[in-house]
This record gives sequence, C-alpha cells and structure tokens, in this order.
Amino acid sequence: MMVDAGAFPLFLDGDVVIALTSARAYQLHSSVLRRTSATFRRLLDEGDAPTLSPRKKKQGKTVCFRINLTRPASDDEGIFVLQVSSVDPTVAPSIQNAGNRSDVGPTLEAENGKEVDELYRHYDNLFRTYYSLKPIIDDSSLTTTVRDSVGLLSVAEAVGSVDVISELVDVALLRQGQTLFSAIGRNAGAWSNIALRVRSPVIFQESIIHLVGQWPAMSMEERGKLDKEVAEVCRAKHEQLQLVRQSVEIRLLGHYPSLVQRDTAEAPGRTTYSGDIYMWMAIGLFRHWFSQSICEERGRAAKDGGTTLYRQIATAGYAYLDRKALHGFHQYFPMTIKGAACLENNLSAYKEELKQFVSPLLLNRSQLQPEKEAVPYLTCCKVEREDIPWLSRAESETELERASRRNRARRMAGSEADSEAATDNGCDAGDDERDEDSEMADGDDGFPFAEDELADSDLFEILSQGGPVDNSQAVQLAEEC
Repeated sequence: MMVDAGAFPLFLDGDVVIALTSARAYQLHSSVLRRTSATFRRLLDEGDAPTLSPRKKKQGKTVCFRINLTRPASDDEGIFVLQVSSVDPTVAPSIQNAGNRSDVGPTLEAENGKEVDELYRHYDNLFRTYYSLKPIIDDSSLTTTVRDSVGLLSVAEAVGSVDVISELVDVALLRQGQTLFSAIGRNAGAWSNIALRVRSPVIFQESIIHLVGQWPAMSMEERGKLDKEVAEVCRAKHEQLQLVRQSVEIRLLGHYPSLVQRDTAEAPGRTTYSGDIYMWMAIGLFRHWFSQSICEERGRAAKDGGTTLYRQIATAGYAYLDRKALHGFHQYFPMTIKGAACLENNLSAYKEELKQFVSPLLLNRSQLQPEKEAVPYLTCCKVEREDIPWLSRAESETELERASRRNRARRMAGSEADSEAATDNGCDAGDDERDEDSEMADGDDGFPFAEDELADSDLFEILSQGGPVDNSQAVQLAEEC
C-alpha cells in the first residue's frame, strides 16, 4: 500500500484514529501500524473492524478503529486501549488542527494555553517514524538530545517499535561527537544500559571499554547495578586484561638487553662481562624498583589497573628512577662523577628498550582523544562483534538455522539413498529406519566452526577465551613476546 507521508498526521484514507487526549488525535493507517508496532498489531484485528459500504467509503467515511491512550499512575508511557464498539464509521473523527501536515503536525507548542506534555511530543515523533519522517529531536546540546532520544525510545519500547527508531536515535546521539564520548566516560554504566536499549554498537563498545578500565576501582555495589549482560562482558574482558597485564609485568622483569647477551660458542671470560657492569647495575636497579612497585600494588592489582605505572615506563626518561632516585642509590653505592654518568646513560638506554612491552596496554581503543581528555585508566580493551549481545544472538540464531538446514538436507539425502538401496536389494523398511537413526546419532552436530578456524595469534585474541588466570599461561605468553 502506497502512502503519501506528506499528509501526516491526518490521512483522509486512514482507518485508525489514535487519541492521545480529547483534543489531540491522529488519523493513520492500520496496515502501517501493524507493520511497525507489536502492540498495534495485537490491537488492530481486521476481524474486529466494522464493515464499510462502498457508499460510506465514497463519502469519505474510512475510520474503523479508535484507540485511546490512558495514563495510569504506574505507567509513565501510558497504555493504548482499543475501543472498537465506540467507533461509528459514519461519524468523522474529531481531530484538532485538521489542516496541519507533516511540516508542523498537531500543534505541540501549547494546548489550551498550557505547555504540551513531553509524552505527546515523544509519541508524535514515534508516529512520524512510522511514515519514514525524521523525528524532531533538539540537538542543541547533549542534554536535550538525550531527553528527546530516550523519551522516543521509551514510548517505542512501550508499543514494541524499537526496531523502527533504534537507528534514528543512535544517529542523533552520535552526532554529539566528543561531547557524547566524554559523557560515556563519566557515566559508562548508564550509557551501557542506553546502548542495550537503542542497540547501538558504537555506544555499547565505548561503554564497555570504559567500564573494563574502571573495573578494578568499582565497588561490588556499583558492579551489581550493571545490566547482567553488560556485567558478564566486563568481567570476562577484565580477566583477559589481567592476564595481559601479568604477562607484560613478567616480560619487564625478565628482559635482558642485547648488549649483555653473549654467544655461547665464544666461551666468554670474566673480562667480557665486566665491561658491561654499568648495564648490569641498571638492570638490577630497575628490577629492584619495579618489583617494589608490584609489591606496593601499583601494577595490575592497583585501583587504576597499573595505568600510572605503565605510563611511567612508556614515558621513560626521568618519569621514574630520576636523578633524585639515583642520588639516593649512590648514598649506599657511591661512584665517581663519571661512573654515575655511565650508570645513568645505561639506565636510560635500558628504559628505552622496556617501552615496547607496555605499548599494547596503552593503546587507546575508545573514541576519546587522549591529548584533550586523558583518563586515569586503561582503554585498550578490544570489544568484538561477538561481544555485543544482540548481534551475537542474531548470528547464533542464523548459524543454528543454517546448521539445521544442512542436517535436514543430509538426512533427506541419506533417506533417499537408503530407500533406493532397499528397493534394489529387497531390503525392508526396518533397515531404512535403522540406517536413518544411525545417521542422525553419528552425524554432524551442526557446530558451524572448525577448531582451527578459531585460532588466532594476536595476544588479545589468545586471551579472549576467558577462564581462570593461569600463571604458567602468562609465563608462556611472556616468553612468546
């Protein structure tokens, strides 16, 4: 059915009147409402509609249903109630502002001298989307955008129309750019809930990245307030990240620069090693400092997940073990000025080599611009498509359907082959049934992926399997680095 959206909100051929108030109503099409709303699909049964004679239709009498919005105290979005018995198709509906069209819609500025309830604005936007019209969302600030977007989302949820408006709301929110992403960082838990409701992959990924970074500092009460699906993803990603942190810390403690390494074939003597005494002292000094930092819970056990410590190592130079610290070292191990300078130079060279090991932890996978707004936690969490609940469910259902079709095809092919063999060899039907049962028991279970397809050498992919933290696994990962 072709519909002229320009006639919104009063379609002369509309067969449904939706009354939000006694003075605010819409004349829409039941076919459109059934297609876009689970609630209206349930309410608008063609069998309940009164029959209109050709003469009545010619007279412009098209209304078959009237739906009223009631607002009990317990339901902010209201409840739509069908009143078929009260609809007289011979009487035209009473609709305010009958001359209005899509450029203005029903007057939303005032009603009887009073400001219009926000709920009616949201329903007006929802009905617009039914006819592919852009909802009116005030994007002058993030506050007004969220107000209008969440309001539209709430009424869409009330009538089962989230699929219709989710992309529109997502786009409206993403237009806020860095303002939106800054707000997500400040309140990632609330935004993760909005992302689930809107089904916004970008907002969900951004929320998870910040929540995983903030996870060590979050209390059990704060974690308990998260949606169950969000909490499960965050917990799994945190455990993966902990294992990465552990492997990085082990790698830092076990690194030997190429300068001090020797070829076993040369059988080096004492003098060969003594020439590198200052580098060996630098290695010992760093390991002393780093081990003490780990014991003081400044590493992966810290509230910031080791962010401050890892950033110090990535900065190198005088970000840690500066001249003041070296002066304290020389109080116990005095040197000449030249010797102290040699130690400092070797320590600086060693620090430069260590930077590479913490760089994976300091990747910024969030949409925030760190040069403008640095956050006190790691944002290196990688959120994959399969981590997004609604996408993962959809893909799982699709794969199961494909596997089921494959299995049915195999069974049908097997049954046909058995039937032909039975005809040729004089086998009875009982053999066919036993063959089919055996095939069903021993056949493919429909799992869509082979084990080797799941393998990936990327460090974050290796750790994405979750499970308990195993020190031996961390050591192996560190050695592979």
